[in-house]
Formats: sequence, C-alpha cells, structure tokens
Amino acid sequence: MLDLFSPQKKRFEIDMAPLIDVVFLLLIFFMLTFAIQGQGLAISLPEGEETQKVEKNIIVKIDRNNNIHLNDQLIQIDSLKSVLGEELLSRTDKLVVIDSAPRVKYDLFARVLDISREAGAENFSIIK
Repeated sequence: MLDLFSPQKKRFEIDMAPLIDVVFLLLIFFMLTFAIQGQGLAISLPEGEETQKVEKNIIVKIDRNNNIHLNDQLIQIDSLKSVLGEELLSRTDKLVVIDSAPRVKYDLFARVLDISREAGAENFSIIK
C-alpha cells in the first residue's frame, strides 16, 4: 500500500515568550509613567498684579515716498527728536520699532535711527 501522508509533518507553533516579555515591558512602562495624585511638588507661586499697564510700541514708519510717520501720524524729520523724546520719557522700556518700505534710501533710514537713539531709545526692532 502507498502511504500518501508522511507522519513526520512539522507543526507550526507560535513562541509566546517574546510576546509575554513585550507585554510585561509595556506594563512596567505605564506603571512608572502614570501620575499618581499627590506625587508632585508643592510650589507657592507669588501673586501677580492684576492691573498691569500694557504699553503700545512706538512705531516710526518710513514709507516709499520718504514720509515719516510716528504712530500713524505724519511728522517732519526735524521735529522727530522732540516728539519721540517726549514719548520715551514716560516709558519703562525704551523700544522703538522702525518700519521702512523696501526701497527707502539708507541715508534716511540711518538718520531716523540716529535721531531715535539721541531721543533716548535704547532698544530697536527693525522691520524692513
């Protein structure tokens, strides 16, 4: 008689050891990272002032026609130092934002920067 089925057929078995290892590692990871109530530091933060005065930036804008605007008001370059000086006297931060059009002459830009420094500005933010 002819035997069609061989008795030495290998069976496929899944090894469960690596799967169990991964599950235990995930369990340990989640246990260590889980925040438990009352496990933090007790910090007493200082009380802040409720009414803080927010100052608007002083913006000196030079448009493409070489006109100078101080906070959206047209101003002559001769009176820029005095008006800007008065604005800076009442401020704690001496910041002046200089916004110039792309094709403004460098001479005018440098002159506005120098006048701002003479008026009392200490920090500058330049928008080009």
